[in-house]
Amino acid sequence: MANTASSIVDRVLPDVPVRQYVLTLAYELRKLAAFKADVLTAFGRIAVEAIFAGYRARAKREGIKDGQCGAINFVQRFGSLNLHVHFHVALLDGVFTRDADARVLFHAAPPPTREELDAIVRRVEKRAMTWLRRRGYLDERPIDERSNEPPAQTALDACAAIAMGRGQVATLPNGEAPEAEADHESAPDKPVVAVDRGGFNLHAGVRIEAGDDMGRERLARYGARPPLSLERLRRLPGGRVAYRLKYVTRGRGKYRVMTGLEFMARLAAIIAPPRYPLVRYAGVLGPRSAWRKDIVPKPRERRPTCDGVANDASGDNTDDAVRPRAKPKKGEASPLPPERPREEIPGRAHPTGSGVATIAPDAVARPGDVIALAPNVLSVRHWDRLLGGALYAATPRVDWAALLRRSFDVDVMACAKCGGPLRVLAVITQREPVRHILAHLGLPTEPPPLARARDPDDDMDDDDESPGQLGLGLA
Repeated sequence: MANTASSIVDRVLPDVPVRQYVLTLAYELRKLAAFKADVLTAFGRIAVEAIFAGYRARAKREGIKDGQCGAINFVQRFGSLNLHVHFHVALLDGVFTRDADARVLFHAAPPPTREELDAIVRRVEKRAMTWLRRRGYLDERPIDERSNEPPAQTALDACAAIAMGRGQVATLPNGEAPEAEADHESAPDKPVVAVDRGGFNLHAGVRIEAGDDMGRERLARYGARPPLSLERLRRLPGGRVAYRLKYVTRGRGKYRVMTGLEFMARLAAIIAPPRYPLVRYAGVLGPRSAWRKDIVPKPRERRPTCDGVANDASGDNTDDAVRPRAKPKKGEASPLPPERPREEIPGRAHPTGSGVATIAPDAVARPGDVIALAPNVLSVRHWDRLLGGALYAATPRVDWAALLRRSFDVDVMACAKCGGPLRVLAVITQREPVRHILAHLGLPTEPPPLARARDPDDDMDDDDESPGQLGLGLA
């Protein structure tokens, strides 16, 4: 989650407004999209193309021709431990064009109206049903011609049927419920900008302004989050498992109470099968787009810190993860010169009537404003948040120490006593040295005993936990 978000914010998303579109599929189509790769790909493409068509049509009405759009589509398969396929589309909230000098310009868009969202949903529903009909996924025979025998179910089909059901939802007794319900989220109000048609639901009420790199990272984390939260998972007496629903009602949190077998079935259903990419790039952010090289941001030049804080030249007090590099590695983007202020772009009427749109680096982009992405480098505030590039995600995989420091502001590579940098001396795999080290630290030297597997149905008959079974430690 944090790893994916760091790479997206540093290396993919430009410093322009981003709006989130959330499209929920009809209930009858969720299982099909969950286990058919071609169906999921088609639905995601249809949804993104419908949103792009709305933005291009609006830009054309405003006199902007050949507008280009970009988005990242996060595919989520889960709700609160239920199979719920839907899309979180992080859309660059406007269109891109080029001026006479081939510079890339971004034209910010106004918030979508209910009529525009309804047109998007209508288009998605029509194209999705047409695609399913052409591929033979719809059985349009009369009811009397269909077989009365239910189709044979595989083990995964049975897991999906369980995961799509509501199951048992209850409020736990005071002794089993968490102590602090105040930290849980309250049920949100109905989105102002949302439409529902034919089982498809679309809302677009979340917008991150330009200059808010931390907001873009939080949005990317939300889209790439895992399907399970251990903080919401509890083990109850008798082997049952409870998972807290996302929102509370009347001040109390409700839980989905399951047997161990039902819990495993739901987990098996919401985990994506192999070769099902859950993060997909579209438009100018697509890997084959000719615009991508001018849209994605470039890193700033790394410069050594001053005042003797970092002895980078000698390397005495600087860890390898934070030492600035003098030259870029092979295949890495070359450092660019410092960012120049966004400038005045003639030829575009400003809402105030000045005829020129002046966009400051940290200003809120209003509808009709124009942002010039030249040169397109990370902002100073973004770069400073990354400690001058020390925490920059140069690759899609960020090392664990930099990721922890970036996510939780905790430097795990700093000594707790002197504050100096730590480094790995050795990895010990031999049994006897490990035993001596654990004994010196006062820790158990023997692994916990494992019990033999038993029938999950036995959990329904036992009132107390079996002392011989290894506990999950979820309470």
